[in-house]
Amino acid sequence: MINVGQIATWAGWIMTIIGLVALIIRPIMSGFTKITGNLTKISYSLDLINRDLEASKSDRLAIHNELAKHDERLDKHGDKLIEHDQQIKALFKEVQ
Repeated sequence: MINVGQIATWAGWIMTIIGLVALIIRPIMSGFTKITGNLTKISYSLDLINRDLEASKSDRLAIHNELAKHDERLDKHGDKLIEHDQQIKALFKEVQ
């Protein structure tokens, strides 16, 4: 014979499990999905930032090398100016 009490108990258990899934587990899982998506986006952004930093580093090195070349040229020109100044002084001494 069919026991209505047992059917009601089983139906109650099934509804409790469905309610538990619908009200507690599903929102938690959707939250985890959103967090995972955000972490993926942040990871991608960090990768792009790292690439930009590497490119910036190589640019800075190239700029420093160029500045070193300019400093050498300025030093050479400074030395030439000193030589020319001495030559001008020597010429004025000879004229007087």
